[in-house]
Amino acid sequence: MKIFKITILVIVLAMVGGTFTVDAKVKKRRNTTKKEKTITNKKNGKNMNAKSRQCGLDMVEYQYQGMMMQPVAEVRLERKNGKVVFAVRGTTTEEKEFVLDDGDQLLKEALAIIEEEKMLDYGVSYEPEMQPLDGYAWSFSARLADGRSVSSRGHNAEPGGDGLSKMQKLLFGRAYKLLGMDY
Repeated sequence: MKIFKITILVIVLAMVGGTFTVDAKVKKRRNTTKKEKTITNKKNGKNMNAKSRQCGLDMVEYQYQGMMMQPVAEVRLERKNGKVVFAVRGTTTEEKEFVLDDGDQLLKEALAIIEEEKMLDYGVSYEPEMQPLDGYAWSFSARLADGRSVSSRGHNAEPGGDGLSKMQKLLFGRAYKLLGMDY
């Protein structure tokens, strides 16, 4: 019945001249995240909700590049195959990946910043009125387990608040530590 209704809607929109897109991945993700999946905790034999064991953030990525070479220019923290992977890339270096034992905790800290600073409300792009030839550029993206996401970028301008600086401190601080450098 749902397929029939969607087909009719698409036909009507096509006749009217409108466009219609369906993002099947997002719809599928939302359906699967709403289901309660129960797993057994082998240590104490109690049933636990799978959501309670994981953070609601699946991926966060942050890039910052200024006028000089940097050992860390881009970081990405994401859930892959049941593990939390932290990828680090410098201005002139190739990407290195680290599997983090405390990755869920780092994801929780990043999610707290995103929620506190309302980073899901960021605009798509930030640019100054006058186009300078030097300065800095940044990009930020995040994907939550419930399907919400944000992707934002800018050069020589950024949204209000402390979200970007807090995210940079959290993620770049960890990246430098993993590379054995002071931040």
